[in-house]
Amino acid sequence: MANFRDVNLLTRLDRLPITPRVVGIIALLSLVWLAEAFDIGIVGPVLTTLEKAWHLATWQTGLLAIASTIGIVIGMIPAGMMADRFGRRRVILMGIAWFSVVTMLGALTRNVADLFLVRLVAGIGEGAVLPMPYLILSEFTNHRRRAVSVGYANGILTAAYVVPSLVSVWALHHYAQDVAWRVPFLLGGVPLLMLVPIALWLPESPRYLLDKGRQGPVARLVEALEQEAALPHDESLYDEVIAETLDETPHDMLRTLRAIFRPPLLARSAMVILHLTAALILFYILQVFGPALLAKRGLGVSNSILDTGLMMLLAGFGSVCQGYLSDRFGRKRVLAAYAALATLGCLLFAWVQTREATLVAGFLTAFFGLGIFPVSKLSVAEQYPTEVRGRGVYLAEMIARGMSGIVTTYFIPFVISVGGDRVVFLGIAVVLLAFTAPFVAFGRETAQLQLEYASSVLPLKRVRPRLSRH
Repeated sequence: MANFRDVNLLTRLDRLPITPRVVGIIALLSLVWLAEAFDIGIVGPVLTTLEKAWHLATWQTGLLAIASTIGIVIGMIPAGMMADRFGRRRVILMGIAWFSVVTMLGALTRNVADLFLVRLVAGIGEGAVLPMPYLILSEFTNHRRRAVSVGYANGILTAAYVVPSLVSVWALHHYAQDVAWRVPFLLGGVPLLMLVPIALWLPESPRYLLDKGRQGPVARLVEALEQEAALPHDESLYDEVIAETLDETPHDMLRTLRAIFRPPLLARSAMVILHLTAALILFYILQVFGPALLAKRGLGVSNSILDTGLMMLLAGFGSVCQGYLSDRFGRKRVLAAYAALATLGCLLFAWVQTREATLVAGFLTAFFGLGIFPVSKLSVAEQYPTEVRGRGVYLAEMIARGMSGIVTTYFIPFVISVGGDRVVFLGIAVVLLAFTAPFVAFGRETAQLQLEYASSVLPLKRVRPRLSRH
């Protein structure tokens, strides 16, 4: 029998609107992603400068491009288990401190081997932090506004990738090349300042706390949010759908990592990993090699770095729009539309070389391709019950980033040297369609569902909350 107090608190949490304090939590999580974006985003601009300054060979460019992603994948292995055992908030604080300190050391490196090692070690901290904001938001916001909240936070993350581009362009105009590329690494320590507001004001995930039997902090948080929203502290409110889901879910089975590799979570994992991989392949290619690809079209190094950053800024608006649309029309429909329009942009990049067509292609791939992540990431978190959500999200991110940010990214310089950027963009177009189709056709539609029901191991039926008072 589901614990009455747990069901009551989850019911009250799920009915809460977006209050000022929730907006503050979204802002704090956006700070987390802002720090992450700067640290990851320095790779492309720095590589564009170092290719000439250090006369990098193709294999060296490939290694530096994937160094931080290797670290991200390594970092995700323990971070998912730590998030489920010790809490979401602690992992965020630890990860930001780790990658900020290590990134500053990158300014002292003098050869490819040292820079590779620094980026790999920094990536371990990045891997701990990267999935956490959308994991927390999925567990915090109500079923009607989950995608909107993730859309805003992810929009800030994506748009923030313009910051390292601007910093790099500024450094190139004020310092010699051998100094200019070091400036972004020195500024990588700035996120340490963000630890203070995050430690003071970011609450732990209420669903994580309930899973650990800590009802007191959740009750105080829910009451504070209810007071802010002018809602009564109704301790008799009871959502029967949540209660039935908790009753029928075999929680003992979900306490181990093996549950993710068994039906029904195995098929869900495979589908969300595929479409997340497709989105990340486009992201990594544009974020790491975008400046170089645009420079080959005669735009110049500074303009190419700036234009790539502006694409990220445009993608931020695409992310916010996707959040609104997917809460209203469903995750799968909006994901299909974004993937199709991003594919069209890639085909234009591949086949048309005029300035006008390049602008249209840049808009489509940025707004719809780079702006696809709210649904891609949120739908991952919505597949897993609370007991294994941290491990499930981190496992999906680890595999998707391994295939996209390591394997694919490493070979892109070789592909460009042999077939040019046309082959790259045609390949992205094929992957976007092929990898997104299984989730669109057979995936679990989780929009407008309470998180406990959306993520349960039970077959889905389209239900509304069934509220009663006990």
